[in-house]
Amino acid sequence: MRENKLQTDCLKYLDSEGIYNINTHGGGWTGKGTPDIVVCLDGRFVAFELKVDKNDLEPAQRIHKKRIEKNGGRHYSPRTLTEFKEIIKELRGR
Repeated sequence: MRENKLQTDCLKYLDSEGIYNINTHGGGWTGKGTPDIVVCLDGRFVAFELKVDKNDLEPAQRIHKKRIEKNGGRHYSPRTLTEFKEIIKELRGR
């Protein structure tokens, strides 16, 4: 699966669940390493850096992860839609 397909599927899922989300559209208008998707879930800040295959976090992405977690937010790097849904369910306490 390509990363942009995973991102589209994750965004559709969030919308279907009524979960507020921002798709950051990586590129020239966002800072380097900004997470792919930012969510407000039950008052909590949650960031997702989607990965496929064997891709790993890049150095700038690791910096964002550390900053988010240092400030009490959550940061995840799911590789599949199933994994993404499980994280959301876990955060919701289901």
